[in-house]
Amino acid sequence: MDSKVAAVLQGFIALTPTQRAEFVTVVNEYIGGNPPIQDRLTEESRRDWIIKVDLGPTSQICPCCGR
Repeated sequence: MDSKVAAVLQGFIALTPTQRAEFVTVVNEYIGGNPPIQDRLTEESRRDWIIKVDLGPTSQICPCCGR
């Protein structure tokens, strides 16, 4: 399995059932060609839609990226 796929899968597994359902819905809309979803996920608009959190130094490992 590709390392990026494994990282996304690891993050998906860490989600709650409600978050998983939301994630699957958004991915299906993106794959289905839903223009508003695709527009939101473009590089330019992603920073306005996805919340960025700077946790600073931490002893915990990120469940999504493993860092």
